[in-house]
Amino acid sequence: MELHRYVEELRQELLVAAAAGGDEATRLAERLVAPLDASVRLVLLDALTTAAGEITSELAPGSVELRLRGRDPEFVVTPAIEEH
Repeated sequence: MELHRYVEELRQELLVAAAAGGDEATRLAERLVAPLDASVRLVLLDALTTAAGEITSELAPGSVELRLRGRDPEFVVTPAIEEH
């Protein structure tokens, strides 16, 4: 799952909101959004981890794990083993 799309969308929304405050607010927002990248990614990862935990509790004894590949998360689903 690529987080860049979501981080960029939030960045754009913040800049649009700041534009309503005029040029000074826009310049301030432009300076603030760049450092937010890492923080936004951490918040998104936290939300995804919580979601994986909630899904796992519903799938038990199966599970859903969140793993990082580089900077992007991926879900790993382990289905319950069916007994015959």
